[in-house]
Amino acid sequence: MITFVKGLEGTLIRMQEDPEARYEFEIWFDYTRQAMNLIREGALLAVPNFASEAAASHRSILEVVSILPLHYGLGDNPQGYPGFVVEAARSAARDWEEQEHEPTEDVTKIRCIAIPTNLEIVERNGITELQEESNLPMIGAKALLLDTPSTEYVLNSGLPVGVPTFTVGNLVRDPQVGVKISAEDLLRTHFAIFGFTGAGKSNLVSTLVDKVMQAYTLMEPPPDTPRENVKVVLFDLMSEYSVLLADWLVKAPDAALLVLTEETLPEDVLQFMEQPSNETFSQALTALTQTTLYPRALIGRRSDFRFAWRRLLNPKSARLHLYREKPPSLGRLVERHWQPRGTLGRNDAAIRQAVRNWVITHYDTPFDEANARKLNDWIDEMFENGLLTTNDAREAFTALRAAVEEAHRRYISLRHVNDAYQMTLGDLITRLNDPHTSGLYVVQSHDPDRLRDFAAMLGDVMFENRRKSGKISPLVVFIFDEADEFIPQRREGADDSYARSRFVVMTLARRGRKFGLGIGIATQRVRYLDTSIMAQPHTYFVSKMPRQSDRQAIAEAFGIAEEMFAQTFKFKKGDWLLMSHDAIGLEAVPVPIHCEDANQRVEAFLNQLKSEWQRSREVARTRE
Repeated sequence: MITFVKGLEGTLIRMQEDPEARYEFEIWFDYTRQAMNLIREGALLAVPNFASEAAASHRSILEVVSILPLHYGLGDNPQGYPGFVVEAARSAARDWEEQEHEPTEDVTKIRCIAIPTNLEIVERNGITELQEESNLPMIGAKALLLDTPSTEYVLNSGLPVGVPTFTVGNLVRDPQVGVKISAEDLLRTHFAIFGFTGAGKSNLVSTLVDKVMQAYTLMEPPPDTPRENVKVVLFDLMSEYSVLLADWLVKAPDAALLVLTEETLPEDVLQFMEQPSNETFSQALTALTQTTLYPRALIGRRSDFRFAWRRLLNPKSARLHLYREKPPSLGRLVERHWQPRGTLGRNDAAIRQAVRNWVITHYDTPFDEANARKLNDWIDEMFENGLLTTNDAREAFTALRAAVEEAHRRYISLRHVNDAYQMTLGDLITRLNDPHTSGLYVVQSHDPDRLRDFAAMLGDVMFENRRKSGKISPLVVFIFDEADEFIPQRREGADDSYARSRFVVMTLARRGRKFGLGIGIATQRVRYLDTSIMAQPHTYFVSKMPRQSDRQAIAEAFGIAEEMFAQTFKFKKGDWLLMSHDAIGLEAVPVPIHCEDANQRVEAFLNQLKSEWQRSREVARTRE
């Protein structure tokens, strides 16, 4: 049964066609201060439509997207003799204040702009149903405001049954209304988060990951339904999610903080990873606690993060890993990096035969310190035997020598760390394809190019692995924070880490969903994103975007009017305009929501860890 707020009726005054929302409606309510607090952006109204008949009433459901109190004694344009204008304004202020619960003045109205939700309420023989809208609302008809239970029912009625769902936030106008979202549709059809500095973008990413992990790990699936699992891979350019997701890095069934470069970690942490001991553990714990980047709200809890970091560093269940690549063989290294351009001169055939012989002879020879010297000696011989008579020939071997030096730095010069703290690409791929557990992998590097190249490599390998094997589960989502650094606008002829990561993200966005691969992008600099990727996500979270060019890009990508973002200017931190074609109950209708504060969740987790540690100490003292 759908019910309405008693004693509150408006009138549909105007209707006009709108290219984005189909129609735009103007509804007037009599002004009271109580009504101003009840009718807000996101409120749902029911208006009789032309499908109504004697046997059944049909009411179209509209969503309020803009609200403005109007005083017609003052008018829209305060021009004229200043004394008259000021006196009229003071009179209007008295009218606003005096009409608390009952309207007493005809000159005060609440003007609402609303858009269709494409749903209608049908009441027949005392039974109320919700269905797709069958006709247009009638001009002059009464508009009724849905109450809290009915609003929640309508907002969540279109969600699929039998799939993981979670409450993503609460309606801004009514915190008692929880807005649910389908976790699978959110991830599989991609999502985007756009908010300017201070909007809480990273906080929302953390909250979404938390909600997704809860939906897949804590909630019980329907009877006779196997539990589905999800893998979240978050590319953390600013190294902030080790804090914002510290709880799940500790408690997820499978989790890893994967560090790509040694320079990302403090020296004391690296020494502990080389030789774990009680002494080096304490030093590593202190260094990690002092050097980690904390949000302002959690700086005061810095020392308490030791309880989380000790779990990550524990050799028996290590969740902090250094990335280690398997080096190519000597033959494969030469085959990959000897790429001559131009002419090799009269010795072309002899040079190519010498390279071919080397590749065949050393195709499976491991690349280590001794064999690296052997390869450099062979390159020296090629320079000294008189075969390299052209600049192109010499440049090809000079480039090969540089590739050997880079490979030495990348594979041989690395510090050896305990096996418990190492992870290869193969290890990660195996864990991502494991259908038995859900997992979280936060990837960090001090070098943005390394992070982009790793994202490109991992995305490409996962896509090809799924494409060739036909695997579609578990669901894997790649989240790119500061997405403009991974998918910038196309630059013709560019061949760098930006181009490589952009290409792979584009592939995942367009073709990944059928193989169980999704993406999430988050950025404050929308104008710098590749425009062809902008339209791929089916779910958007949008907060304040002061630049008009950013709002235009989002409006064009999602297919809504730019005016819809006007309500975001009033948003506080944690408020978001949620729009989705698939994942929420209202298709392609903006819903203003307020999301939980991730800092509070992390603080609660730290309190839990601290309490557990204190209890264990008390038990130890009792035994002594």
